[in-house]
Amino acid sequence: MDSNKNQQLRSDIKYDRDAWMVTYGSLLTGVLAFFLLLVGRTTSEAESLFKFTDNLTQRIGQQLSALKNEADYPWLYIEDTGNKGIKLLIPASVGDRPSFATGQAELTEDFKPFIEGIGGLLLKTDLGQIDKLYQKQIERLHYAGKDIEISIKVEGHTDLRGISTANFRDNWELSTARAYTVMQLIQKITKLPENYFSLGGYAYFHPLKTLENYDENRRVELYIKVNMVDKRQ
Repeated sequence: MDSNKNQQLRSDIKYDRDAWMVTYGSLLTGVLAFFLLLVGRTTSEAESLFKFTDNLTQRIGQQLSALKNEADYPWLYIEDTGNKGIKLLIPASVGDRPSFATGQAELTEDFKPFIEGIGGLLLKTDLGQIDKLYQKQIERLHYAGKDIEISIKVEGHTDLRGISTANFRDNWELSTARAYTVMQLIQKITKLPENYFSLGGYAYFHPLKTLENYDENRRVELYIKVNMVDKRQ
């Protein structure tokens, strides 16, 4: 009888010990799961933060595409190019209205409304209100030692035919001057800071498809991108 009681007592003690180990194991598992969840969430938030500028560039592109359709501008080509940002292609002419006269860098009066239209689209995007609309995200970037930089690059292109006039020695100068003309008008309309803008002239060296397609290659392109930069620079 005493033997049975002792055996039962030893069994109860073993059960209590095992129960404690199970409870401890469950607690440890719960703590580990919480830790992994916290690490995962922190990693996800960090990845989201450092993709902020790419996502914002895409958002501006989506806004421009929607605004273009709303304004019914079939002549304006918009593309998300990835690394270079959102591309806006201004053609050499719309219908019978050329953007520039031959060998000239001043916009024709008939074409100015199209550039003004592009300026109007840009005004309706987030470009001019980024600091206000995304203040929290920018503050988090500052905390991480980063900042944002908005880039609007205007590129001029000509066709293959060489040019040499009193105003322009070659196609390089002509394409750069045309980009500058477009940049000035867009900056004037949008009132965006001048340091957002840069320009380049590529003459006939960046054809859309082939050098022989003169009408297609005479164009001006805008590239809009929000970049992340080191705040200490």
